[in-house]
Amino acid sequence: MLVHIKKIITDAEKGQYAVGAFNVNNLEIVQAVINAAEKMKSPVIIQVTEGA
Repeated sequence: MLVHIKKIITDAEKGQYAVGAFNVNNLEIVQAVINAAEKMKSPVIIQVTEGA
């Protein structure tokens, strides 16, 4: 599920937990990060750049 970054950060501050942010440069890594986050029922921030 896509959620605005502001909600992720606000919820993390209220719940006093950290949110992992991962730099990804291919689809396989994106899938692995999402699968792990879903398995852990944890929010995650996926960061992408054009030059990665």
